[in-house]
Parts: sequence; C-alpha cells; structure tokens
Amino acid sequence: MKQEKRVLWISRHALCAEQLSDLERALQAPVHLLTWSDTVENVEDLRPLLEQSDAVAAVLPMEKLAKLLEIAGDRPVLQAKGDRVPTGRWIISPTGEKEQEFAFVHQGWYQILEIQIRTRKL
Repeated sequence: MKQEKRVLWISRHALCAEQLSDLERALQAPVHLLTWSDTVENVEDLRPLLEQSDAVAAVLPMEKLAKLLEIAGDRPVLQAKGDRVPTGRWIISPTGEKEQEFAFVHQGWYQILEIQIRTRKL
C-alpha cells in the first residue's frame, strides 16, 4: 500500500465520499485530511497546516487562491470541479417558494498551475 498523503482541505463544507475517493485516485495514495473550515481572513494563517501537508485543496476566492499558490511551495494546489444537475424534483425553499432541486455532481480534481490577476480601480 502506498504511503498516505496529507491534504489540507480548505472549505466550509466536508468532502463528499465521491470527492475523497477521486482525490485518492488523483494522488495515487490514501488521503488523510487536515481541515480548515473557518473563513480564511489571511492566507498566511494557513501556513502551519500547509507545512504539515503534501498537497492542498481549497475553495477560496481567486485572490486568496493566488496567494495560496505562492506560499504552497512545491505542494500541489488542487480544486474540485463540480456541476449542479437538476434532480427532476421540486422543493419548498425556506421562504416558502417552490423551486427546482439540484444535486452536486463531482466532475474531477484539477491542479492549479498558475493564476494571473490584473485589476484596475474604477
């Protein structure tokens, strides 16, 4: 059996079983998650957990993802892609309105290789 990979998972949501299984396939090893489920105010706060990790998977705004890519060193920075697919059912929303139900369908893991952001103040 291959050596376990420690992955820093940055998200308010837990990985679903399909995402975890596919992450193990992508990394070709069993995965042990180190989880950061709080809002990320400063990416530097992640550094202690990042230093304990072999890879990092994150759900973050683009600017914070770019900073994470900077400080990750040689650790791969990963992002899950998914799609919202209609289930064909209707639900009642918290506001009492009838709305279509959607299911999240995992589409795969992607390694972020580069992020370039150019902005100008308006």
